[in-house]
This record gives sequence, C-alpha cells and structure tokens, in this order.
Amino acid sequence: MNHLAHFHLAAGCEHLVVGALLGDYLKGPLCGALPAALERGVRLHRRIDALTDADHDLRALRAGFAGPGRRLAGIVLDVFLDYLLTRHWQRFATTPLPAFAAEVCAMLDRHRDVLPPPARRQAGRIVEHELLLRYGEQAIVDGTLEHLGARLGRSDAMRVTVARAWERIDEVEAVFLALYPRLQAAAAAAEFRGGFSAG
Repeated sequence: MNHLAHFHLAAGCEHLVVGALLGDYLKGPLCGALPAALERGVRLHRRIDALTDADHDLRALRAGFAGPGRRLAGIVLDVFLDYLLTRHWQRFATTPLPAFAAEVCAMLDRHRDVLPPPARRQAGRIVEHELLLRYGEQAIVDGTLEHLGARLGRSDAMRVTVARAWERIDEVEAVFLALYPRLQAAAAAAEFRGGFSAG
C-alpha cells in the first residue's frame, strides 16, 4: 500500500497518521526512541505491509509480471492500490476525500519537527502537489512511478511494468476490492487503537 491507504487505515488518529509516514523511513526494531503512540503508528504501517505482501492473490498478480518487471511489480502495484482507493473512496470512507486530505496534511504539518529530513521532504511533496487528492489521476500514477524508476536506475523497465499494470487494471481492481476490507479489519485491532483517541 502507498501513502493514501496507510493514512486512511490510520482512521483519523493523528499519531497513527504520522507513524504511517514514518514507517517508510524507520528500519529495524523500535526501541522507545519515539513516543509510544508514534511507534504504534509505525507498527501499524509494518503490519499493513506484511499483510499486503502475504496476500495470496496479490502475490499471484505480482508473479504474473514477466522478466525484469517482476521485481518492480510490487512497487507499481502499491501505487495502483492507492489509485483504486481513490476510485472506490466512498465505499470505504465516510469522510469526503478533500476533507480527509486536508486533515492529514494538517496533521503532518503539526508534527513536522519529529520527522526525519527525508520524511519531512516527502510530507512537503504530499502537501505541495496535493497527492492525496490526485492519486486517482493516471498522470499522477505514471509520474510517480516514472520518478521512482529513475531513482532506481530502472526507467525503461518501470515504463514497461506500468504499461502492463494498466493492461491488467481489472485484475488489480478485483484483488484490491477483496484485500482492502481485510486490511481495515486488521487496522482496527485494539493493539493499535488503545491509549489515545483519534484527532
């Protein structure tokens, strides 16, 4: 899952939202260097990633990308799942997407001082380019993955993989619609929700 899904699965809890961003930048064991609520957000991020990576149907979908695209398929599908979440937002969310995006951006801004520089820069890009609102645009999906492909030195392979993913969008959508409710159920677990309230 990419940023939008991780933020949505945090279900409006400010510390889980910030932890959802930190989860992309903190590696290794959590040893209490962060406030407990933020560490809980990182753990939720890792739990969502683990469930996504282990999903049988998603693994089969990734395996269907032949050649060099197979290694990039996981990255591509993560971004495509955010695209699909925006397309089905009303099915899974009660807050309209513009209001949700504004809330998340305000949360990230309030906690910018605890973010390491790479996470702070990414938060800035999310706000500046209104990415949470725009993951439903094919041009944003393609541009995001083009940027990632260039960073990885795999631009040609990334373009081929993205094109293949668009060809298989109906399959990706079916997998997403089956997977996302299970992720919502996992994110609602008491181990992530205890000790503080949303907002």
